[in-house]
Amino acid sequence: MKAIRSIVGFLAFASVLWLPGCSPERPDREIQVISNLAQGTTYTIKWWSAGEFDAAAFASAIQDELARIDELLSNFREDSVIERFNASRTVEAQALPEEMLMLLRIAAAVHRASAGCFDPTVRPLVALWGFDTAAPHVPHPSALAAARTRVGFDKLELIDTQHVRKTIADLEIDMAGIGQGYTVARLAQIAAELGLDNYLIEIGGELAAHGGKPNDEPWRVGIEQPLDAQRAVPRVLILPTERTTAVMTSGTYRHFFEEGGQTYSHILDPKTGRPVQHDLVSVTVLHSDPTLAGAWSTALLCLGPEQAAVTAEREGLAALLLVRVGESIQERRSTSLDEGWLGVLE
Repeated sequence: MKAIRSIVGFLAFASVLWLPGCSPERPDREIQVISNLAQGTTYTIKWWSAGEFDAAAFASAIQDELARIDELLSNFREDSVIERFNASRTVEAQALPEEMLMLLRIAAAVHRASAGCFDPTVRPLVALWGFDTAAPHVPHPSALAAARTRVGFDKLELIDTQHVRKTIADLEIDMAGIGQGYTVARLAQIAAELGLDNYLIEIGGELAAHGGKPNDEPWRVGIEQPLDAQRAVPRVLILPTERTTAVMTSGTYRHFFEEGGQTYSHILDPKTGRPVQHDLVSVTVLHSDPTLAGAWSTALLCLGPEQAAVTAEREGLAALLLVRVGESIQERRSTSLDEGWLGVLE
């Protein structure tokens, strides 16, 4: 990967911004907006159609799908599929929906390719550090050591397309690192199935887009970087109109807490059981598949600047890394980003 330039200042987090168009929309066609709360954050869908389109059916389908995925993957409701699996204390084979097994197989592939950095079995660590609560904290070393014995993808056997087996009864999984990207993918699929060609779907700053605006301009988004409490947009992404583009960003300063003069990020390294401590502060991945983009943005951020760069090159990932160098932020781009997404970076 190549270091492109330094951005002076301190990066708090990186996410996606909406950018306004540069020319007026055609009066006969307007961008429609659906916005609400989901998955502990907000979502926004911008879309338009040149022909007749059932907006009410689209909005209803979106709500139904969000509710269905919540019942499947939410760690915040005892009746979800994932929490019922976590609550089971058995090493016998268990049945799970094929959809869940599909996501676990994707997670397993990213787990192997990221030297174990992507690992859904970190659920005990997430709970121990309190990152799923309003009061995260540093755990006692003995509690951390005990939790680490329950973590490891090798402790989960994927038997076939419908069955898994825990090798330790108290294994638990957390699909947050892949679930939001998958949700974006599912909503994009619904839009396509209903015949919608022009849309931008965003959940918690992670998005997928297709087509463009009514004024024939492409969708434009920016990578947000707060610098000294002031927001700046050093990079604008001009998304291709002819294909679906996912843009997923993970940042160590999105969710964090301070204790004893130390800052602790919510990004946990499964190998140490502790929040990562390195200078890679943000990763943005562009991909045709939102699910993979979401998983890889998390995995690369866990790896740290050097290993993330090597892994992105090896896996052919279009990645934008922001690395803290002293008091500056250095931007690094992968070869695939430069060569495979020509014209995306403004």
